[in-house]
Amino acid sequence: MRYRSARRGFIAPLLSLLTVLVLLLAAVPAQAAPAPSVVSDKLMCLCGCNAVLTQCPHQNCEWGIPAKERIKEELDQGKKPDAIIKEFVAQYGERVLASPTKTGFNLLAWIVPFVVLIAGAIALYFVIAGWSKRRSKVTPVTAIGTVDQTDAQAQAQDELVQKMEDELKDFD
Repeated sequence: MRYRSARRGFIAPLLSLLTVLVLLLAAVPAQAAPAPSVVSDKLMCLCGCNAVLTQCPHQNCEWGIPAKERIKEELDQGKKPDAIIKEFVAQYGERVLASPTKTGFNLLAWIVPFVVLIAGAIALYFVIAGWSKRRSKVTPVTAIGTVDQTDAQAQAQDELVQKMEDELKDFD
């Protein structure tokens, strides 16, 4: 008798736990298809507007609207975004991609801007370093009589001072 009541005490919480788990699993929605912008942000509109497919400015775009509808349908059918992009590349070529692939010759489009930026920074460093060296070679101008002067400089300065005094006397 005691054995049956222990079993009943164990079965009731177990059934409650199973019921809660089943209800939770039923409440979880099925995984929704990704948004079409996941694909259309990576593709260019081929109507001639040179815009990403998502941002095509034309209201009645002859190429963009059917492409967006095709993307949405394929995503709803469960196709992966990468597979859809590969289909567009197979059909229209790499010109349909919003950014170049990171392989082969297209790798230059990813590397060259950084190389140019680094080379420009290095060149700028050397130009500024050259300017600062040139500036340090020039002696700063100071007040008259504070720089050590040679005899010829001192004599020339004395002559100038004498001329200025003579001119001032004649001016009075």
